[in-house]
This record gives sequence, C-alpha cells and structure tokens, in this order.
Amino acid sequence: MRQRSVHPRDLLQLPTVITAGSFGLVCDGSNRIDTTRGKVEVAVGRFGDVVDGYVARKYDMVSDAGAIADATSDKLGMAVIGRALWKHDIAPKPVLLGIAARNLMNAGATLYNGLHDPEKQAIRPPKEGKYAMAADNISLGAFMVADTLKEKPTAYKIVRGIGYTAAIIGTIVGLKATKRYLQGEFDTA
Repeated sequence: MRQRSVHPRDLLQLPTVITAGSFGLVCDGSNRIDTTRGKVEVAVGRFGDVVDGYVARKYDMVSDAGAIADATSDKLGMAVIGRALWKHDIAPKPVLLGIAARNLMNAGATLYNGLHDPEKQAIRPPKEGKYAMAADNISLGAFMVADTLKEKPTAYKIVRGIGYTAAIIGTIVGLKATKRYLQGEFDTA
C-alpha cells in the first residue's frame, strides 16, 4: 500500500478541474431542479464524476489531493441534489434520508480512519462505495425524469419503479460499503 501524499499543486490538474466544473453544474442545476434545464445540468454534473476518474487514470494524473477533492465533491453534490429534490418534493423523502445517512456515515468513517491511520496510507473508496454511488445517482436521476412524466401515468410509474429499484440496490450495496468504511477497509491507491 502506498503512503498518503497530498500536494495542493495536484489540485491544478485536469481531473480536478473537471471535478470542480461538475460540482458547479450540480449546484447551478439544483437551484432550478424543478426545470428541465436544471435536471439536465445536474445529470451532466454527476456524469462528470465518471469522466474525472477516467481522465485521471487514463493520463496518469491520479493523486491523493484529487481523490480527496473528488470524494468531497461527490458527497457535497449529493447533499445539494438531495436538498433540492426534498424542497421540490421530487424524490421520496425516505430514499433521500437513506442516501444522506449512508453518505454522512461513510464520509465520517473515512475521515476518522484517515486521521487515525498511523501509517497515513493512501485510501480510495471500496468498489462497493462506487457502485452504491452509481445506484444512488441512477435512483435520483430516475425520480427527476419521472417528475417530468407526471402527465403520462404509465411512464411515470415505470420510471419511479426504476428509481425505487436503484435505491434498494444502492442501499444493499451501500451497507456493504458502509461496513468496510467503518472497519477502515479501503481500496488501495
């Protein structure tokens, strides 16, 4: 396992610029989540989370500072989206509460274990954490799409069903990730 090495200069690389831009889109879109434009901005912003990691790996720009920025952006982005969906009653509140609880617990466990690691090892989220985040994004995206389909009852029900299914999958996989976060079992850098 590699020792943690956080350098502020690593934040000036392309993957972190993508992370920041994606977070900005999420924030801007969340301010108008009740519009199609807002929903599209949020979706593009969340897709940026896939792009930043791909670019970092493809062009050998992976860094601990970038990983911290990415994880922070992910958690804050989900909080911003969740708040907007709650405010406009677009997604079911139990789904939003479950996602928020898991994200808070995982972030807290990561912070705690990171600060208390005597070897200061570089840490990355476990694969289950990435899969849970993907399922959460699909779930919230489905609820946003369903919100635009209220005039089409059959499509509305189907898409909301996808949202609930993804939320259940995210919860199951997310609980496995939470167990690993709490035990300090992270993937290696």
